[in-house]
Amino acid sequence: MPGQKLPEVDHFVPVEPSKEPIEFVELKVLDFSKYNDGPEARKQLAEEVRQAMTTQGFFTIINHGISQSEIERQVDIGHTIFKRTPPEEKESLKAPIVEKGSYFGFKPRGHWRLMTGKKDNIENFNVSRDMKQTPQPTAMKPFIPEIQKFIDFTHNDILFKIYRLFAIALEINDEDFFVKLHSYEKHDESWLRYMEYYDENPVNTANGEKTLWLGGHQDLSALSLLFSQPMSSLQVRDYDDDSKWKYVAHTPGAIIVNAGEIVKWWTGDYFKAAIHRVIEPPKDQRGHDRSSVFYFAVPNDDVVINTLLEESPVLRAAGVERAHRPEDAPTSKEWVNARVKMTGQKAAFAGESSGGSVVEKVGKVTTTWFR
Repeated sequence: MPGQKLPEVDHFVPVEPSKEPIEFVELKVLDFSKYNDGPEARKQLAEEVRQAMTTQGFFTIINHGISQSEIERQVDIGHTIFKRTPPEEKESLKAPIVEKGSYFGFKPRGHWRLMTGKKDNIENFNVSRDMKQTPQPTAMKPFIPEIQKFIDFTHNDILFKIYRLFAIALEINDEDFFVKLHSYEKHDESWLRYMEYYDENPVNTANGEKTLWLGGHQDLSALSLLFSQPMSSLQVRDYDDDSKWKYVAHTPGAIIVNAGEIVKWWTGDYFKAAIHRVIEPPKDQRGHDRSSVFYFAVPNDDVVINTLLEESPVLRAAGVERAHRPEDAPTSKEWVNARVKMTGQKAAFAGESSGGSVVEKVGKVTTTWFR
């Protein structure tokens, strides 16, 4: 919106990058400035996506069309919504998480159970791209045009480019196959999330381990887009060594993309659903809050999710099996609502199991939590 004076925000001051020695995971970095360089360039990007998705379920995108200053502006908008919305309004706009399995609205601190029964210290506000379907906080209203523009571009440009690369990598004839399952004109439970982790009382365990902020899991989404921020707290579990967690490095202006359980089902686990958690940062970053912006994408409500063996010769050649029996395959809305309802409500999310993971039933399918 050139030439237009934007509404003032309460600026969020991010923590400085850590100077401590940190073991970072090596992620594929996709340069989206090459996307429009022709079919061969897209084929090369698709191969990079395939390599990332079959090993980690994570990759990084640079030069995607949203500037670092625009990302910082969205962080400030989210921070402003949290700061300027009074508690009673947050309560009135609380997301019906348990009641309806919907994240739209505020998720207050303490909704999720963590280690030893401890409650989370995370607040988030979740926005549907159709902002008229739910009431919005007063503090957000001056920023709605900016938020809508941000959502529109993230979904219709960045997300759709990723999905076209998925189709190329899986050799699906219709390059827009996944795009059509995420039609912008149809309803689904995709959401923009503003999230703040409040590190007000850092507590370390007696043996020196860092405090867990969010338990190990695979996202319920098809794809999750995290706009990179400087606090070193996001960790990925290595598929080749399930005892090893590594930090995800900050790249200014980048988007960290990870696949969720829906992509795992579509590909029969050929594409991995990233296993990740959020943990207390290194010592020189403690005592600071973490403010982040995400976009979580799920298919349109009526899309039935199962392995795409008919559509993808790559999956057939890989010999993958269907994720679900046909009668058990959920629709997108059935899966999302059921998974949202139960997330963080039992010991499974806290990692209170004797092994490295625990399976929990969600309707006719299952989900897994990781320690």
